[in-house]
Amino acid sequence: MIFHIDANSFYASCEHIFRPDLRQSPIAVLTNNDGVVIALDQKCKDLGLKRGDIYFKEKYRYQAFSVKVFSSNYTLYADISTRLNTIYNYYAPETEMYSIDESFLFFPDWINCSFTGLAKEIRNAVLQQVHVPVSIGIAPTKTLAKLCNKLAKRADGVFNWQEADHRQILSSYPAADVWGIGPAKAELLASRFGIHTALAVSEFPLDKAKKYLSINGFRTIQELNGIPAIDDIPSRNRQNITVSRSFAHGVRDLAQIETALAEYTQLAVARMRSEHSCCRIVSIYLMTARAYTQKDAEKEYFNGAMAEFNEPSDYLPDILSTAKNLVHRLYRPQYNYRKVMVNLFGLEPGTASQLLLFSSRKDADRKKQQAVMQACDDINRRFGRGTIHPGLRSQTNDIRTDGTKADWIMHRGLLSPDYTTSLDSLPEVN
Repeated sequence: MIFHIDANSFYASCEHIFRPDLRQSPIAVLTNNDGVVIALDQKCKDLGLKRGDIYFKEKYRYQAFSVKVFSSNYTLYADISTRLNTIYNYYAPETEMYSIDESFLFFPDWINCSFTGLAKEIRNAVLQQVHVPVSIGIAPTKTLAKLCNKLAKRADGVFNWQEADHRQILSSYPAADVWGIGPAKAELLASRFGIHTALAVSEFPLDKAKKYLSINGFRTIQELNGIPAIDDIPSRNRQNITVSRSFAHGVRDLAQIETALAEYTQLAVARMRSEHSCCRIVSIYLMTARAYTQKDAEKEYFNGAMAEFNEPSDYLPDILSTAKNLVHRLYRPQYNYRKVMVNLFGLEPGTASQLLLFSSRKDADRKKQQAVMQACDDINRRFGRGTIHPGLRSQTNDIRTDGTKADWIMHRGLLSPDYTTSLDSLPEVN
């Protein structure tokens, strides 16, 4: 049996944990630089507020509804996610983290076990230990478990497929909401075959499914019929890694751009090394804010450049040096820049990288570089991201002498403390 567990309004729920005074208040969370609403709790949704609202345009509307607004605190959210999955692993023989707020739990077909009772126990344990409400869908396949989870949100937090009327549920469930179908395939099914419900999708002939819906649609139909067809999602390496942030203000100073570049490049390389990969290509994009009127068009600039290594690399100094040279090629002093983007392409497993036959790098040098990078990884993992960083990252101060932040640093004026990961942010009890 498969449990699909989803934390309800996860970002907003995380903000609620250490603010019991806001328990009855609507909560909204913004994207980087406090630009767009990325998450809402149910109270906000009931007020007609929506994800994607541009905050500065809707600010007074949110204030009129007494909505408490937070900057996104991904450090806090990631730590709470880890705590949730620790509890899941205590109960389930096998788990799979699907996203920051969703997980699949896999149970054998135990005899004399009430899966509904077990789900309620897990839900209560999470609420008691982490104070985050979750919904749990129970079914023999992942697709049905996801479907049951949506139904659980409308019930008491738990919904078991085995205790329900299957045809009645599927006949009232929209095809577009089925995991693996989505709007595009739902439109195709509706326009060409008159299919609008999950029940009709489950009865769609498999030979046509493979032709019109691809192999994934084929598997979705099998899953809707109770046949497991979607395996555990493997942790496979990505094809590229991108790191980018919008600056809080326009930046013309090249030194600040280089400082931001060093920060983002180190993040990208750290992610790549965590997957034991190397890259062959580095590309950099440098851009201003978009011009919204024709008279400001001459102030707009967007450009990119790339470089390819002779051999794949995961050595931060080499990658950063290349990235810096690319930024110098792109930089024009007359513009105010709002974003720099770092992309690592041509990723391949580090253990299977093809080296040049007549490589100029000695094997001893490679081992020294790997030892240096491993030491940096270990220190940053133990003491926090950026504890060890390139010198280029420190050429400008993050905080100016007047106490203001550098222009390139994201604006998060509504950021909550890192309650669970920083001793300085521990809440005080009076």
